[in-house]
Amino acid sequence: MNSVKLKIHYFNINIHRDSRMCVCAYKCLILILILLLAISKINVKASEQDSTPVSVFPEQEIHSTGAVSNENIIMQTDTSAIIDMAMQLGVSIKDSPYPNGENTYEQLKVPTQIIKTGGFYFIVDCYHNQVLYNHQMSTDAKDWKVLTRDVELPHSIASDGNVFLVTDTERNRILVFKWEFSKFRHVQTFAEIGKRPHYIDYDRESQSFFVWSSMTGEMYIFKTDLTGAVCLSQVRQLFELEDYYVRLFAIMGDKILFPSGTNSYMILADKNTLEVEERYPVTSEIAGMAYAIKIGSYYYMTIACDLKADQKKATIIRTTDLTSLSKGIYETVYAQITSAPNGIPYYIDFFDGAFYMTQHNTSKSVVKFQIQNDTIVNTKMMF
Repeated sequence: MNSVKLKIHYFNINIHRDSRMCVCAYKCLILILILLLAISKINVKASEQDSTPVSVFPEQEIHSTGAVSNENIIMQTDTSAIIDMAMQLGVSIKDSPYPNGENTYEQLKVPTQIIKTGGFYFIVDCYHNQVLYNHQMSTDAKDWKVLTRDVELPHSIASDGNVFLVTDTERNRILVFKWEFSKFRHVQTFAEIGKRPHYIDYDRESQSFFVWSSMTGEMYIFKTDLTGAVCLSQVRQLFELEDYYVRLFAIMGDKILFPSGTNSYMILADKNTLEVEERYPVTSEIAGMAYAIKIGSYYYMTIACDLKADQKKATIIRTTDLTSLSKGIYETVYAQITSAPNGIPYYIDFFDGAFYMTQHNTSKSVVKFQIQNDTIVNTKMMF
Protein backbone atom coordinates (compact mmCIF):
# COMPACT_ATOMS: atom_id res chain seq x y z
CA MET A 1 0.00 0.00 0.00
CA ASN A 2 1.13 3.52 -0.77
CA SER A 3 1.63 5.90 2.11
CA VAL A 4 2.19 9.62 2.64
CA LYS A 5 4.85 10.63 5.13
CA LEU A 6 4.28 13.95 7.01
CA LYS A 7 6.96 15.55 9.20
CA ILE A 8 5.57 17.50 12.17
CA HIS A 9 8.38 19.04 14.22
CA TYR A 10 10.53 16.02 15.22
CA PHE A 11 7.98 13.26 14.61
CA ASN A 12 7.31 11.13 11.51
CA ILE A 13 3.76 9.95 10.98
CA ASN A 14 2.73 7.40 8.36
CA ILE A 15 -0.79 7.96 7.09
CA HIS A 16 -2.39 5.25 4.98
CA ARG A 17 -4.83 6.55 2.43
CA ASP A 18 -7.22 3.68 2.82
CA SER A 19 -7.47 4.08 6.57
CA ARG A 20 -10.96 4.91 7.80
CA MET A 21 -9.45 6.62 10.83
CA CYS A 22 -7.47 8.94 8.60
CA VAL A 23 -10.63 9.95 6.68
CA CYS A 24 -12.41 10.79 9.92
CA ALA A 25 -9.45 12.85 11.06
CA TYR A 26 -9.49 14.84 7.80
CA LYS A 27 -13.22 15.52 8.12
CA CYS A 28 -12.87 16.73 11.72
CA LEU A 29 -10.01 19.02 10.75
CA ILE A 30 -12.04 20.57 7.92
CA LEU A 31 -15.04 21.12 10.19
CA ILE A 32 -12.84 22.86 12.82
CA LEU A 33 -11.34 25.18 10.18
CA ILE A 34 -14.80 26.14 8.88
CA LEU A 35 -16.01 26.86 12.42
CA LEU A 36 -12.98 29.07 13.22
CA LEU A 37 -13.45 31.04 9.99
CA ALA A 38 -17.13 31.69 10.76
CA ILE A 39 -16.32 32.93 14.29
CA SER A 40 -13.67 35.33 12.99
CA LYS A 41 -16.12 36.85 10.48
CA ILE A 42 -18.68 37.41 13.22
CA ASN A 43 -16.12 39.22 15.40
CA VAL A 44 -15.02 41.50 12.55
CA LYS A 45 -18.61 42.43 11.74
CA ALA A 46 -19.34 43.20 15.41
CA SER A 47 -16.30 45.44 15.73
CA GLU A 48 -17.30 47.39 12.60
CA GLN A 49 -20.77 47.98 14.04
CA ASP A 50 -19.33 49.18 17.35
CA SER A 51 -17.19 51.81 15.61
CA THR A 52 -20.04 53.35 13.60
CA PRO A 53 -20.86 56.92 14.80
CA VAL A 54 -24.38 57.78 15.87
CA SER A 55 -26.25 59.72 13.17
CA VAL A 56 -27.99 62.83 14.50
CA PHE A 57 -28.91 64.83 11.40
CA PRO A 58 -28.88 63.85 7.71
CA GLU A 59 -25.31 64.02 6.32
CA GLN A 60 -24.06 64.84 9.80
CA GLU A 61 -22.47 62.86 12.60
CA ILE A 62 -21.45 63.45 16.20
CA HIS A 63 -18.72 61.80 18.21
CA SER A 64 -20.05 58.75 20.01
CA THR A 65 -17.46 58.92 22.80
CA GLY A 66 -20.00 58.53 25.57
CA ALA A 67 -17.42 57.87 28.27
CA VAL A 68 -14.38 59.39 29.91
CA SER A 69 -11.59 57.40 31.48
CA ASN A 70 -10.82 59.46 34.56
CA GLU A 71 -11.04 58.46 38.20
CA ASN A 72 -12.01 62.01 39.17
CA ILE A 73 -15.34 62.00 37.33
CA ILE A 74 -18.04 63.20 39.68
CA MET A 75 -20.95 63.08 37.21
CA GLN A 76 -21.60 61.74 33.72
CA THR A 77 -24.53 61.85 31.29
CA ASP A 78 -24.96 60.43 27.79
CA THR A 79 -23.55 63.64 26.30
CA SER A 80 -21.26 65.13 28.96
CA ALA A 81 -19.12 64.59 32.04
CA ILE A 82 -17.76 66.62 34.95
CA ILE A 83 -14.22 66.07 36.21
CA ASP A 84 -13.21 67.34 39.65
CA MET A 85 -9.91 69.26 39.53
CA ALA A 86 -9.62 69.66 43.33
CA MET A 87 -9.20 73.45 43.19
CA GLN A 88 -5.83 73.37 41.48
CA LEU A 89 -3.75 76.53 41.72
CA GLY A 90 -1.95 77.89 38.71
CA VAL A 91 1.67 78.96 38.73
CA SER A 92 2.09 81.99 40.98
CA ILE A 93 4.00 84.92 39.49
CA LYS A 94 5.79 86.45 42.50
CA ASP A 95 8.05 89.01 40.87
CA SER A 96 5.83 90.21 38.05
CA PRO A 97 6.81 93.65 36.74
CA TYR A 98 4.25 96.36 36.14
CA PRO A 99 4.66 96.94 32.39
CA ASN A 100 1.35 98.70 31.63
CA GLY A 101 3.00 100.80 28.94
CA GLU A 102 1.40 102.97 26.29
CA ASN A 103 -0.14 101.48 23.18
CA THR A 104 2.17 102.26 20.27
CA TYR A 105 -0.27 101.31 17.49
CA GLU A 106 -2.51 103.93 15.89
CA GLN A 107 -5.12 101.36 14.83
CA LEU A 108 -6.40 98.07 16.12
CA LYS A 109 -5.59 94.88 14.25
CA VAL A 110 -8.32 92.26 14.26
CA PRO A 111 -9.80 93.09 17.67
CA THR A 112 -11.95 90.26 18.97
CA GLN A 113 -13.60 91.90 21.99
CA ILE A 114 -14.35 95.27 23.54
CA ILE A 115 -15.85 95.08 27.03
CA LYS A 116 -16.33 96.90 30.28
CA THR A 117 -15.65 94.68 33.28
CA GLY A 118 -14.27 95.13 36.76
CA GLY A 119 -14.56 98.92 36.42
CA PHE A 120 -12.26 99.12 33.35
CA TYR A 121 -12.69 99.17 29.59
CA PHE A 122 -10.73 96.52 27.68
CA ILE A 123 -9.94 95.83 24.04
CA VAL A 124 -8.50 92.47 23.04
CA ASP A 125 -6.25 93.54 20.17
CA CYS A 126 -5.77 90.03 18.85
CA TYR A 127 -3.34 90.38 15.93
CA HIS A 128 -1.18 92.87 17.81
CA ASN A 129 -0.82 90.22 20.53
CA GLN A 130 -1.91 92.55 23.29
CA VAL A 131 -4.78 93.42 25.61
CA LEU A 132 -5.50 97.12 26.16
CA TYR A 133 -7.28 98.89 29.01
CA ASN A 134 -8.57 102.35 29.82
CA HIS A 135 -10.54 104.14 32.53
CA GLN A 136 -12.85 105.64 29.91
CA MET A 137 -14.15 104.86 26.44
CA SER A 138 -11.72 106.67 24.18
CA THR A 139 -11.95 106.42 20.39
CA ASP A 140 -8.23 107.04 19.96
CA ALA A 141 -6.32 103.76 20.17
CA LYS A 142 -3.21 105.55 21.43
CA ASP A 143 -5.09 106.66 24.56
CA TRP A 144 -5.21 103.05 25.74
CA LYS A 145 -2.60 101.38 27.93
CA VAL A 146 -1.30 97.84 27.63
CA LEU A 147 -2.47 95.28 30.16
CA THR A 148 -0.18 92.61 28.70
CA ARG A 149 1.80 91.68 25.62
CA ASP A 150 2.71 88.26 27.02
CA VAL A 151 0.04 86.63 24.87
CA GLU A 152 -0.30 85.13 21.40
CA LEU A 153 -3.56 85.89 19.59
CA PRO A 154 -5.65 86.50 22.72
CA HIS A 155 -9.42 86.48 22.27
CA SER A 156 -11.23 87.52 25.47
CA ILE A 157 -11.11 88.81 29.04
CA ALA A 158 -13.45 88.61 32.05
CA SER A 159 -13.46 89.83 35.65
CA ASP A 160 -15.31 89.34 38.92
CA GLY A 161 -14.23 92.79 40.07
CA ASN A 162 -11.12 91.52 41.87
CA VAL A 163 -9.20 89.39 39.38
CA PHE A 164 -8.99 89.65 35.59
CA LEU A 165 -8.60 86.53 33.45
CA VAL A 166 -7.28 86.60 29.86
CA THR A 167 -7.37 83.80 27.28
CA ASP A 168 -3.88 83.36 25.79
CA THR A 169 -5.41 81.43 22.91
CA GLU A 170 -2.49 80.12 20.86
CA ARG A 171 -0.48 79.13 23.94
CA ASN A 172 -3.41 77.33 25.60
CA ARG A 173 -3.06 79.42 28.76
CA ILE A 174 -5.13 81.53 31.13
CA LEU A 175 -3.38 84.56 32.64
CA VAL A 176 -4.62 86.10 35.89
CA PHE A 177 -4.13 89.80 36.73
CA LYS A 178 -4.86 91.99 39.73
CA TRP A 179 -5.08 95.78 40.02
CA GLU A 180 -2.50 96.83 42.61
CA PHE A 181 -0.94 100.22 43.34
CA SER A 182 -2.69 101.81 40.34
CA LYS A 183 -1.37 99.21 37.90
CA PHE A 184 -2.15 95.71 36.72
CA ARG A 185 0.10 92.87 37.87
CA HIS A 186 0.30 89.38 36.42
CA VAL A 187 -0.16 87.06 39.43
CA GLN A 188 -0.99 83.56 38.12
CA THR A 189 -0.72 81.43 34.98
CA PHE A 190 -2.67 78.29 34.11
CA ALA A 191 -1.10 76.18 31.33
CA GLU A 192 -2.51 73.38 29.17
CA ILE A 193 -6.06 74.72 29.18
CA GLY A 194 -7.52 72.62 26.38
CA LYS A 195 -6.72 73.64 22.82
CA ARG A 196 -7.08 77.26 21.72
CA PRO A 197 -9.22 78.59 24.60
CA HIS A 198 -11.26 81.27 22.88
CA TYR A 199 -13.85 82.67 25.21
CA ILE A 200 -14.20 83.43 28.91
CA ASP A 201 -17.15 84.76 30.89
CA TYR A 202 -17.88 85.30 34.56
CA ASP A 203 -21.11 83.82 35.89
CA ARG A 204 -22.20 85.74 38.98
CA GLU A 205 -24.83 83.18 39.96
CA SER A 206 -22.26 80.42 40.44
CA GLN A 207 -19.37 82.82 41.15
CA SER A 208 -17.33 81.03 38.51
CA PHE A 209 -15.30 81.84 35.44
CA PHE A 210 -16.26 79.72 32.44
CA VAL A 211 -13.45 79.18 29.91
CA TRP A 212 -14.21 77.45 26.60
CA SER A 213 -11.59 75.34 24.80
CA SER A 214 -12.66 75.89 21.21
CA MET A 215 -11.22 72.65 19.76
CA THR A 216 -11.84 70.03 22.46
CA GLY A 217 -15.41 70.49 23.71
CA GLU A 218 -14.20 71.29 27.23
CA MET A 219 -15.41 73.98 29.63
CA TYR A 220 -12.90 74.88 32.35
CA ILE A 221 -14.45 76.22 35.55
CA PHE A 222 -12.34 78.58 37.68
CA LYS A 223 -13.18 79.92 41.13
CA THR A 224 -11.42 82.05 43.73
CA ASP A 225 -10.53 80.62 47.14
CA LEU A 226 -10.66 82.35 50.53
CA THR A 227 -7.29 84.01 49.90
CA GLY A 228 -8.47 85.50 46.60
CA ALA A 229 -6.30 83.18 44.50
CA VAL A 230 -7.81 81.68 41.36
CA CYS A 231 -8.23 77.88 41.29
CA LEU A 232 -9.26 75.40 38.60
CA SER A 233 -12.33 73.73 40.05
CA GLN A 234 -13.79 71.51 37.31
CA VAL A 235 -13.56 70.51 33.67
CA ARG A 236 -16.90 69.85 32.00
CA GLN A 237 -16.79 67.90 28.76
CA LEU A 238 -19.30 68.05 25.93
CA PHE A 239 -18.42 64.85 24.07
CA GLU A 240 -19.81 65.62 20.63
CA LEU A 241 -17.87 68.88 20.19
CA GLU A 242 -14.47 67.24 20.58
CA ASP A 243 -12.30 68.04 17.52
CA TYR A 244 -14.82 70.58 16.19
CA TYR A 245 -14.07 74.29 16.08
CA VAL A 246 -16.72 76.20 18.07
CA ARG A 247 -15.66 79.72 19.00
CA LEU A 248 -17.62 80.57 22.13
CA PHE A 249 -20.74 80.18 24.27
CA ALA A 250 -23.41 82.37 25.83
CA ILE A 251 -24.74 81.86 29.35
CA MET A 252 -28.51 82.32 29.39
CA GLY A 253 -29.85 81.73 32.90
CA ASP A 254 -29.38 78.04 33.69
CA LYS A 255 -28.61 77.21 30.03
CA ILE A 256 -25.64 77.65 27.73
CA LEU A 257 -26.05 78.36 24.02
CA PHE A 258 -23.25 77.20 21.72
CA PRO A 259 -23.19 78.71 18.22
CA SER A 260 -22.51 76.59 15.18
CA GLY A 261 -18.95 75.86 14.15
CA THR A 262 -17.49 73.17 11.95
CA ASN A 263 -20.13 70.83 13.39
CA SER A 264 -22.90 72.74 11.51
CA TYR A 265 -25.41 72.92 14.34
CA MET A 266 -26.11 74.97 17.46
CA ILE A 267 -26.49 73.40 20.90
CA LEU A 268 -28.51 74.35 23.95
CA ALA A 269 -27.07 72.65 27.04
CA ASP A 270 -27.53 72.65 30.80
CA LYS A 271 -25.17 75.22 32.34
CA ASN A 272 -24.13 73.06 35.28
CA THR A 273 -23.59 69.76 33.48
CA LEU A 274 -23.31 70.58 29.73
CA GLU A 275 -25.87 67.87 29.09
CA VAL A 276 -27.29 68.54 25.63
CA GLU A 277 -30.96 69.51 25.63
CA GLU A 278 -31.51 70.72 22.06
CA ARG A 279 -29.67 70.72 18.74
CA TYR A 280 -30.37 73.19 15.94
CA PRO A 281 -28.85 72.33 12.55
CA VAL A 282 -27.93 75.25 10.27
CA THR A 283 -27.17 75.67 6.59
CA SER A 284 -23.53 75.67 5.44
CA GLU A 285 -23.68 79.39 4.52
CA ILE A 286 -24.01 80.41 8.19
CA ALA A 287 -22.16 77.55 9.88
CA GLY A 288 -19.06 79.58 10.86
CA MET A 289 -20.65 81.59 13.67
CA ALA A 290 -18.48 83.83 15.83
CA TYR A 291 -21.16 84.83 18.32
CA ALA A 292 -24.75 84.02 19.29
CA ILE A 293 -26.92 85.68 21.92
CA LYS A 294 -30.59 86.35 22.54
CA ILE A 295 -31.55 90.04 22.70
CA GLY A 296 -35.22 90.82 23.15
CA SER A 297 -37.30 88.51 20.97
CA TYR A 298 -34.45 87.62 18.64
CA TYR A 299 -31.36 85.45 18.58
CA TYR A 300 -28.52 87.45 17.01
CA MET A 301 -25.62 85.66 15.34
CA THR A 302 -22.43 87.07 13.83
CA ILE A 303 -21.18 84.93 10.95
CA ALA A 304 -17.42 85.03 10.44
CA CYS A 305 -17.40 82.59 7.51
CA ASP A 306 -19.27 79.71 5.94
CA LEU A 307 -18.56 76.02 6.48
CA LYS A 308 -15.70 76.18 3.94
CA ALA A 309 -14.08 79.09 5.87
CA ASP A 310 -14.96 81.59 3.14
CA GLN A 311 -14.98 84.97 4.93
CA LYS A 312 -16.74 86.61 2.00
CA LYS A 313 -19.90 85.05 3.44
CA ALA A 314 -19.49 87.00 6.70
CA THR A 315 -22.68 88.70 7.87
CA ILE A 316 -25.02 89.27 10.83
CA ILE A 317 -28.37 87.50 11.09
CA ARG A 318 -31.23 87.18 13.54
CA THR A 319 -34.25 84.94 14.07
CA THR A 320 -36.94 84.38 16.67
CA ASP A 321 -36.87 80.62 16.10
CA LEU A 322 -33.60 78.67 15.92
CA THR A 323 -35.31 75.74 14.20
CA SER A 324 -35.81 77.93 11.14
CA LEU A 325 -32.06 78.13 10.49
CA SER A 326 -31.96 74.63 8.99
CA LYS A 327 -34.35 75.87 6.30
CA GLY A 328 -32.33 79.01 5.60
CA ILE A 329 -35.04 81.23 7.09
CA TYR A 330 -33.59 84.24 8.94
CA GLU A 331 -33.24 88.01 8.67
CA THR A 332 -29.94 89.55 7.57
CA VAL A 333 -29.24 92.69 9.63
CA TYR A 334 -25.61 93.41 8.70
CA ALA A 335 -26.39 96.73 7.00
CA GLN A 336 -28.51 97.85 9.95
CA ILE A 337 -25.58 97.50 12.35
CA THR A 338 -22.46 98.39 10.39
CA SER A 339 -21.80 100.48 7.30
CA ALA A 340 -18.40 98.88 6.67
CA PRO A 341 -18.33 96.94 3.37
CA ASN A 342 -16.97 93.40 3.61
CA GLY A 343 -16.49 93.56 7.37
CA ILE A 344 -16.12 90.36 9.39
CA PRO A 345 -18.15 90.69 12.64
CA TYR A 346 -17.05 89.00 15.83
CA TYR A 347 -18.05 89.32 19.51
CA ILE A 348 -20.83 91.54 20.87
CA ASP A 349 -20.88 92.90 24.44
CA PHE A 350 -23.29 95.18 26.28
CA PHE A 351 -22.23 98.02 28.59
CA ASP A 352 -23.01 101.69 29.24
CA GLY A 353 -26.51 101.26 27.77
CA ALA A 354 -25.39 100.07 24.33
CA PHE A 355 -24.06 97.09 22.41
CA TYR A 356 -20.49 97.10 21.10
CA MET A 357 -19.34 94.81 18.32
CA THR A 358 -15.82 94.20 17.08
CA GLN A 359 -15.15 93.58 13.40
CA HIS A 360 -12.14 93.24 11.16
CA ASN A 361 -11.22 93.71 7.52
CA THR A 362 -12.45 97.31 7.90
CA SER A 363 -10.94 100.73 8.60
CA LYS A 364 -12.99 101.07 11.79
CA SER A 365 -13.09 98.02 14.03
CA VAL A 366 -15.64 98.91 16.73
CA VAL A 367 -19.35 99.50 16.17
CA LYS A 368 -21.83 100.84 18.73
CA PHE A 369 -25.58 100.30 18.46
CA GLN A 370 -28.77 99.97 20.50
CA ILE A 371 -31.83 97.76 20.23
CA GLN A 372 -35.18 99.20 21.24
CA ASN A 373 -38.32 97.06 20.94
CA ASP A 374 -36.44 94.70 18.62
CA THR A 375 -35.44 97.61 16.37
CA ILE A 376 -31.75 98.37 15.76
CA VAL A 377 -31.11 102.09 16.30
CA ASN A 378 -28.35 104.64 16.92
CA THR A 379 -25.57 102.80 15.14
CA LYS A 380 -22.16 104.45 15.14
CA MET A 381 -18.74 103.49 13.81
CA MET A 382 -16.42 104.19 16.72
CA PHE A 383 -12.76 103.57 15.82
